[in-house]
Parts: sequence; structure tokens; C-alpha cells
Amino acid sequence: MSEFTFPHADELPDVDGLPDPFLRADGTRVQTQDEWQAHRSYVKAMLQHYVYGTMPPNPDNVRYEETRQQDVLDGAATCIWFTLHFERNDKQASLRCNVVIPKGEGSFPLIIKNTFNLYYLDADPIPEEFQGTNHVRIADDEAIAPDAINRGYALCKFIRTDLAADEMGSRDHGIYPLYPEYDWGAIGVWAWAFQPIIDVLIQRPEIDSDKIVATGHSRGGKTTLCAGIYDERIALSVPNSSGMGGTASLKYFEDDVGKPQTIGSHQGVRDHWWGPRFYQFADKENKSPFDAHMMKALIAPRFLMNPHALQDYHANPYGTELTHRVSKDIFKWLGCEDHIGIHWRPGGHAQNEIDWAALLDFADWHFKNKKVDRSFDTLAYPDAEPICNWDMPVFDQS
Repeated sequence: MSEFTFPHADELPDVDGLPDPFLRADGTRVQTQDEWQAHRSYVKAMLQHYVYGTMPPNPDNVRYEETRQQDVLDGAATCIWFTLHFERNDKQASLRCNVVIPKGEGSFPLIIKNTFNLYYLDADPIPEEFQGTNHVRIADDEAIAPDAINRGYALCKFIRTDLAADEMGSRDHGIYPLYPEYDWGAIGVWAWAFQPIIDVLIQRPEIDSDKIVATGHSRGGKTTLCAGIYDERIALSVPNSSGMGGTASLKYFEDDVGKPQTIGSHQGVRDHWWGPRFYQFADKENKSPFDAHMMKALIAPRFLMNPHALQDYHANPYGTELTHRVSKDIFKWLGCEDHIGIHWRPGGHAQNEIDWAALLDFADWHFKNKKVDRSFDTLAYPDAEPICNWDMPVFDQS
């Protein structure tokens, strides 16, 4: 449990603008990169307390069960279906996954997506225990797979709802009964699931353990950002159109466009996503000592890329860009300015082939040193100004 204590939202001061990411618990400010690394522990603990709920450590007694292997994509790759089994407090839970690995020599970067179905590609038949999970096929995930495999990436998906159902009042099944002393919500559970999957897959010689990518869309994007914050093995986090609680601001929205996704808009509808203290800030976002720029900054000096649709107003593109620009300043202060990117496309709420292509290009740029024909710095709101009533620390970098 946390070594820090945090007050109720009503006891916090009002914050004018985006909160100061360098403000420590004792009221002093971080001044050096070394101090920032220590400060990250405090911010992570604050996010668990207020946003995600308390989360258990990575489990060390997970049982791996491989169900089936089959060549897919005309023999270009092997698809492996597997299940992870968890046991604690005389309770059990299972997580269904599969991974598609290119044929060939060497080890491959691995892209893991949290979602509600698996890769099926041209597999026939689907293993019995995985049937019924493709009630909504994600065509874009399947369509981009040949390009990803051709570029030399392994692809993994897992059914996050195996561990936490996406509905309120569902804490009597999934992983929750195994960890009753933790008050995490579904976003935290789904993010935590990346850890045992990584544990298993990095044992395979075909997987490059230094090049792990996490991604997900919408609520899966919120999950991806959380996963990247708490598992340092994730080299590149790609939360796609994640909105409030993800890469968008809690308090800044474009005027007169769409229905904003606020903390209050989740209350009574998405209570199960978050820890029990998040809703202290409903309609009191000015009390929040954190916002998305701080969450994104915790990824540094690893890599973060945020694809977003311009007309996906509910996911708050305006607030996403404002916090991106501030977090980019923090990445720059840490000496890794090009480790963060944003990518805009026209259209609405989806992780489509354009978003996937941007993910692969960003990964190619940083993992394979390939030149890419796109920008990850283009702004959709160049005239907007983030409100920050604090300055970046200045120190001698010589």
C-alpha cells in the first residue's frame, strides 16, 4: 500500500490552470531530473489513490496453458492461442489471449492490445474455448495484421473482460475475488493484465523484450495509458482516442462542440471503471491535483504516441492536444523530446487502419531507425494556449 497520504478532494486547494507536475507532497518543487525520478513514485501513488484505485503487484504464480498453434496469413506467421490461469485466496480466474508471431529469424517487437476479442485471421476452426468471443469483429485490427507481420512485429490481443466485466456491480467474479483488499476499478484491472502477459511472452526467443508496445482504443486507451505508467517494460504506449481519464484534459474542452466526457458524465454509468475516490472530483475538477499531462509525463523517457480523430469530440481532441503540448515540454526537459508524438486524422471514434499505420510508423522510427513520411508534431489547435501558472524547472544540464 502507499507510503503517502492524500486528502479528500474537498480539502484540496483550487488549481487555476493545469496542475504543476513538479509540485511535491511537502510543497517544494522538483528541480532536477534525479528529483523527478523520485517524484514519479509520488505521482503514481496519487493516481492510484484518486483515479485507478489500489492495485496489487504483478502476480508470480500464473499458470500458462497453450491451447493451439496454427499457421496463418498464408504461412507468414504462427498464431498461438493461450490462457493464463490465476489462483489466490482459494479463488480462480482465467484470461484468454492469442499472439501472432512472424516466421523468420531474430526477435520481434511485440504489440499487445487490450480489447474484447482476439485475432482470428484465417484460423479455422477457432479453438472451442475461444469461440463466442468475436461477437464484434474488429476489422481494422485484422486488416492491418499482414502489414504489421511484414514489417516484423508480433501481435497479441487479450479479452480484458475475462478479468473484470465491463458493467457496474460485477465485483463478485473475474479477478476481484482473488484480491478483495484492493479497491481497483476495471481500468486498473485491465491495465494490470498486461503484466502477466508480458511475463509469459518475453520468455519466447521470438519476442524482443526491449520493444514491447501497449495499445488500446477508447476505454482501452485509458487502460493503455495506465499500463504504460505502471509497467516500465512497456517501451511504447499508444493510447488511441482515450478521452477523459486517458490523454484528454479533465477540465478543458472545445467550446460548443459535442457532449464533453467529464468525470460527472461517468458517474452512475461507468462507476466500475475507476477507483472509489475518482468521483470526489465530479464537477470539482478545479480541485484535482493532476491532469493528463502528468499521466503522460510518467511514461518518459520511454515512448508515447497518441493517435486521435479530429471529429471524435466526445473523446476531447482539444483537451488531448493541450495536455500533449505540456507533456511534450516535460519530455523535452528530460532530454527525450522526440519520444512523444501525436497523430491526427479526420473522422470519428475508432482505431482504424490509419491509426494503426501511424502506430507502426512511430515504432519503425524509434525501434528500427527507419525514416517515416509523416509528422508526429502536427497540431490541430495551433492557436490554443495551455494554461500553466508554473514554470519549467531550470537547471544546469552541462
